[in-house]
Amino acid sequence: MIRLFLSFAIGCLFAMPITAQEYPALHNVVGVAGNDVLNIRQSPTASSPIVGSLGPYQTGIEVVTSEQSGKWGLVNVNEASGWVSLRFMARAPQGYWLDLEQKLSCSGTEPFWSLSQGGNHISFDLNGQETVYSLRAMGRSANNIGRAGFTAVTSAVNRSSISGFIAAQSCSDGMSDRQYGISVDLMLQKNADMKMLSGCCSLLQH
Repeated sequence: MIRLFLSFAIGCLFAMPITAQEYPALHNVVGVAGNDVLNIRQSPTASSPIVGSLGPYQTGIEVVTSEQSGKWGLVNVNEASGWVSLRFMARAPQGYWLDLEQKLSCSGTEPFWSLSQGGNHISFDLNGQETVYSLRAMGRSANNIGRAGFTAVTSAVNRSSISGFIAAQSCSDGMSDRQYGISVDLMLQKNADMKMLSGCCSLLQH
């Protein structure tokens, strides 16, 4: 019995990274006629009210998560979210965002800020004032497969830094009905001043 339990536990441990990396992820619409659309529904059922649509050739659509059966995926449309049939969505080739191999767009409120990450550069805007940072280091959490962190600095003589901690978890911006699958906590430091901010992130198409 103990041996069986250990085998099961080890099997689950090796399966965890695959599950953790599944969503959020970018998808392309497939299998929809050129004169048709893919409906976005209020709930993950074919009879649920339609709240939006995707064109037959749309690409780079972020699927935030799936429901339990794996047949429906949650996407954002305007300031709300809805469900699409994953039968008509194909995962796009992409890197894994926890390794910063995928572009991220993050934001938060009170104060309003935004961050875009791509390659080795991070652009951060706070109340209309933009600062560009160069990525210095990043890495996964040693004991949590769904978390990672990064540090970046400015090239100015009087350097400032930004550190971010991203996690695979449900997140809300508090202002809309949009749903996110990535949360972020930021720490900005310049000399003896430090500011901490929290927000949500989305995946962007390269």
